[in-house]
Amino acid sequence: MTRTNTSTGSIKSITKFLGIVILFTMFISQAYSQAWSQLGGGTNWEYSLVVYNNELYAGEQSGSGGHGVKKFDGTSWSDFGGINGTVNAMVVYNGKLIVGGAFTLAGGLEMKNIAQWDGVEWADVSGGPNSIVSALAVYNGDLIVGGYFTMVENMTANHIAKWNSNGGWVALGSGTNSQVMALTTHNNKLVAGGFFTQAGGSSASHVAQWDGSNWSSIGGGITGIVYAVASGNGKLYAGGLSSSYQCISAWDGSSWSNLGSGVGGGTYPYVFSILVHGTDVYVGGMYTIAGGQTVNGIAKWNGTAWSGLGSGFGYGNACGAYAMCMFNNKLVCGGIFSSPYTNVAQWDGTLTGVNNVNPSNPEDFYLGQNYPNPFNPSTNIDFAIPNAGLIKLSVFDGTGREVAQIVNENLAAGSYSYSFKAAGLASGVYFYVLKTTENVEIRKMILVK
Repeated sequence: MTRTNTSTGSIKSITKFLGIVILFTMFISQAYSQAWSQLGGGTNWEYSLVVYNNELYAGEQSGSGGHGVKKFDGTSWSDFGGINGTVNAMVVYNGKLIVGGAFTLAGGLEMKNIAQWDGVEWADVSGGPNSIVSALAVYNGDLIVGGYFTMVENMTANHIAKWNSNGGWVALGSGTNSQVMALTTHNNKLVAGGFFTQAGGSSASHVAQWDGSNWSSIGGGITGIVYAVASGNGKLYAGGLSSSYQCISAWDGSSWSNLGSGVGGGTYPYVFSILVHGTDVYVGGMYTIAGGQTVNGIAKWNGTAWSGLGSGFGYGNACGAYAMCMFNNKLVCGGIFSSPYTNVAQWDGTLTGVNNVNPSNPEDFYLGQNYPNPFNPSTNIDFAIPNAGLIKLSVFDGTGREVAQIVNENLAAGSYSYSFKAAGLASGVYFYVLKTTENVEIRKMILVK
């Protein structure tokens, strides 16, 4: 006669049931955490984001409740000063917030499409451009301004110019033959993207670089309009409306290439924003598909594959992330969407991709050893910063004299890779210094010719 141990069977059944409950709970918890959340009450249509004085600033469309620019202190949004138009771009320069767009007043004062905010009051930027400002950047200690304009302060400047508080406005050569829509720096050069097909009078299909003296094309360029450019992982990324590279592509120094199958879908599949965080590339725009998946205006490329971030933003053809930045170690997106929240939201899921720089603690300030080392004539330098801010990476000789400045600009939190060319330097021991407002680190490198 066989006896069944009902007690043991019951325990096993209960244990199995509890295991299923725990796994289900973990799944729900993870799914909930990997989601978007609201930042205050949201904003009007949003075109730019930047962190200034530890607060998040959003450039938006004016009218219908919009005031051109708002700021978020971590709890709520507030208006300040008031701009009577739309703010398309923002950057921090010499300790001040610079805003550019299409407006004539800031804080009741007359402005021409660009203004500066010191945290208390508005001031003009020496006259300003005669038409819309679309992009801002900092390069070699100067403020770079791109857009629709053809003049700044009664001087010819075709769609791009630089401004320095000590020297005023200067044109960048003959500029471009059409609008500049995006700016960044890459390998010690200024990169511009936009509608143009010429830069400095030479062929440059929608993307070009400025070395401080001359314009040059980048490979064969991009066949479609470029609305976003970004640098990271030793590569230059360009996005926009392009069929040849599925709206997003990467330049490795010798050629342009696809990022997998790229992005697309929707009536007008545009890429409007790119943010590099470690080895991950976040891409925002009006598209609906990335790597064959439904993503709705926001997706991540990890170097080998695309993935969505939750359900993305809205479900209309005009919905998507038009701007991105890191704020309080969270990815924040702004744009045109009503889902999940009105035009601005933060991603509460895990951000990955920094471990390649410093596996022990990717959130730390970090300066890597240059490679190769010794070197001739060029070497690579990797570093990571946990917070956005003004970053300086300089090279000094054995006497303490600064011989090169590799980076001097505001960067978002994340990891970066720059190439240094020791042109004109003699063989010997040099020191490179990474400096932020909070940290300084020094490493030695050897040049052998």
